[in-house]
Amino acid sequence: MKVCEIFKSIEGEGIRTGLPAVFVRLHGCNLRCSYCDSMYAVEGSDYKTMDLQQVLEAVKGYGVKNVTLTGGEPLLHQGVAELLETLSREGFRVNVETNGTVPAKWRLPGLFYTMDWKCKSSAMSSHMKLENMETIGEGDVLKFVVGSVEDLEETESVVERLAAKKSAQALQKNLPDGVPQGMPSIFVSPVFGKLSNVEIVNWMLASDVMVKNDARFQVQLHKVVWDPDLRGV
Repeated sequence: MKVCEIFKSIEGEGIRTGLPAVFVRLHGCNLRCSYCDSMYAVEGSDYKTMDLQQVLEAVKGYGVKNVTLTGGEPLLHQGVAELLETLSREGFRVNVETNGTVPAKWRLPGLFYTMDWKCKSSAMSSHMKLENMETIGEGDVLKFVVGSVEDLEETESVVERLAAKKSAQALQKNLPDGVPQGMPSIFVSPVFGKLSNVEIVNWMLASDVMVKNDARFQVQLHKVVWDPDLRGV
């Protein structure tokens, strides 16, 4: 598989914020988000081809049990199922960061998903499908990156619709095996330099939908600790 970089840092966002983790960044993506901060992992040839054993040895070398698989879009890669199964079997706790265009297909011990919903300011919202969000549940994360008032309105609408779907599922009997139950954790992040933190937080506090669904505000912690443009952190 095409590997852009493997490095140790802290989780900058989500339910493991601040914890040490090994990041495996795969190269290639099916989206071109307006605010992408890792285009080197989307276009060009800044990667090396590694097999499963090479990736596993590199990850083990850091001595950290938390692993984040990111990109690009990692779920598009051939061999990703085998990689996830191997990491799970080896006892790693794996966070899969995915852009929302691919359903969360695998449920393995120690594995959870951080799935994006791309709002209008990303220029990729037409690629989003609510049914993909339905493939995540309790223990997973649904993330919104917002850069405009329209994005806030879209976020509220998606959360409300997903909550209604999950509530309807909970009332059903004999759900198929593998259907994730409950709502994922909801996180809202700012597009750097667009909406202010104050604007977003005030909106979240005023939204019954966001409050009811325990939505959380976050900033990218690694960009606070280090230079926002620094790679490998």
